[in-house]
Amino acid sequence: MKAFLRGPMPFLCIGHSFDHMLILLFATVIVVGPLQSDFGMSYGQLVGLAWLGFVLFGAGAPLAGWLADRWSSVGTMTVFFIGIGTASIVAGLASSAIEIAIGLSAIGLFASIYHPVGIPMVIRAAGKNRGKMLGVNGVFGSLGMASAAIVAELLTVAVSWRAAFIVPGAVAILTGIWFYLRCRGMNLDVSRAKANENASLKDFIAEFGMGPFVRLMGLLALLTLCMGMVFQAMTVSLTQVVDIRVDLPVIALVGAGGLTSLILAVAGGAQLLGGVLADKYPLKRLFLLTYGLMAPALLLCSTAADGTMVFSLFMVMAVTVGTQPVSDALFSKYVPQRWINTAYGLRFAISLCSSAAALPLVGFVFDSTGDFYALFLVLAVLAAIAIAAIAMLPTPADEEGRRVAVAAE
Repeated sequence: MKAFLRGPMPFLCIGHSFDHMLILLFATVIVVGPLQSDFGMSYGQLVGLAWLGFVLFGAGAPLAGWLADRWSSVGTMTVFFIGIGTASIVAGLASSAIEIAIGLSAIGLFASIYHPVGIPMVIRAAGKNRGKMLGVNGVFGSLGMASAAIVAELLTVAVSWRAAFIVPGAVAILTGIWFYLRCRGMNLDVSRAKANENASLKDFIAEFGMGPFVRLMGLLALLTLCMGMVFQAMTVSLTQVVDIRVDLPVIALVGAGGLTSLILAVAGGAQLLGGVLADKYPLKRLFLLTYGLMAPALLLCSTAADGTMVFSLFMVMAVTVGTQPVSDALFSKYVPQRWINTAYGLRFAISLCSSAAALPLVGFVFDSTGDFYALFLVLAVLAAIAIAAIAMLPTPADEEGRRVAVAAE
């Protein structure tokens, strides 16, 4: 525990929370705040203001990974903390829809730094316990998602919707300054820490052939895109789904935002379980078994209400976050360590750019039908495609940790 606290892990965990919390604040502020009446815009139109931010959340990831590979992981993470905090304050000070959109876009751009830089840093710091540490880090990410709804609702009701952005933004900036002062002397540049840094991409491709390489990249891209669509659509729409589909006494006590936070917080525990299992069982088989629950859970969501809806949403979010450490550990087996940050950047770019389709889909479905029945059906199909892609992945050579097995299962 002392080694954990002395190293970068506390900051990486807190950073993961900020990353998911700040990007999702707006989804709850729309529901509990006065923005729809103040700006004369519908729910779908307001959701659209966050579109560019979510696109940049993904599109900026490769650049962030490249910057960390060639400059400094600590420096890039410092930019993340201070940048996302400042952008959140800008959104909170906005006086028009355009200014809000600018602030949200800046939040998305700086949020893009965390995953391609922070996740490889966690993997390096974890050593042999990478699955467990990815799970711990993932729990903090889930807590960030969970706290977004409750923080936004509490600050909006108690102070104003502006405070929901300004207060967390200020805390993020202070954390970034602390992180830099604490970690600036540590050797945390992941790609430079590997002895085989000089291995070339050409050698990597030649090791198992161009055909298998192209097939692998295609499967990973398809898998990442489908999973990203499900993740983004669910996290953005969750508070609104709870608001229209759940009519239970608990809503009167904690509100839609509070119940959303509770669902995400409880489901977040699955991430730690997934991380522990990733250290003990074959990764591909574990990934297939766990994500295989997603499509049935989404189909159940399509017609569920009240208590059944809460259970269904819990299942969807538990699978969504619980498989993340498994997915991250599996992906790291396929990638040359020299390009680990850049590779994670490309992966998260594909995943998070799915928001370019997910956000308009969420807004269009709700404005057109007043419900999310059709959305759940579409997401169930995407989950089924992801499951098929997992089944077709080759089995990684676990003992090598960086090469792909020549033969598929």
